[in-house]
Amino acid sequence: MDDDVLRRWQRGWSVARQWTDYAEVDGVIVVRVGEPDRRVEYLATEQHATTAAQMAQSDANPAGSSWLKITTRSRPRVAAVLHPLELIRTERLLTISLSDQPSSQAPAPYELDVSAMPGLIDVELRTDGKTAASGRMAVFGADAVADVIYTAPPHRRRGLARAVMSALADAALDQGAITGLLSASPEGLPLYQSLDWSPVADLVVARTRLPSVG
Repeated sequence: MDDDVLRRWQRGWSVARQWTDYAEVDGVIVVRVGEPDRRVEYLATEQHATTAAQMAQSDANPAGSSWLKITTRSRPRVAAVLHPLELIRTERLLTISLSDQPSSQAPAPYELDVSAMPGLIDVELRTDGKTAASGRMAVFGADAVADVIYTAPPHRRRGLARAVMSALADAALDQGAITGLLSASPEGLPLYQSLDWSPVADLVVARTRLPSVG
């Protein structure tokens, strides 16, 4: 189950980030990101964590630029497998039937802008000509993957993220999506829990270690 959900999430996540160069090698999904501080992402289930760690430690990328995301039901067990890589955080892989997500409207005086093309949806809430909150959702078959959900600090705790998620889900349903998927940071998890998203697995995030200073 985790293996299937991870692949489905990765495909939509890659579309949302516009990362088109990826392939699966020995049970590990290798995403060629190409950014200076993130050259590659290795995604795998716990079953293939050792292989992913070996790939990260043996590639030719600069230290600190090879990243991993590993699904697990036991963070300590995966942490031991990934040693001596640097553990960054633990996210949570979540899912929902999009039609079950509660609806929420943007409060006044915020204006909603939805920009949708086949497979990709962007939502912004604006006030005084400035973006207060935003988010993106990539539609890949029956799946819709939410990403980069953000509310500017002066506008937080006003229900804007809920309104963004509601607009994204509505637009994704219009494109034929059925299931929502996302990876929640510890800071974002309470929002998605309040919207009835359900956990699938923990997602341990790590990277190769930066050189020691001094």
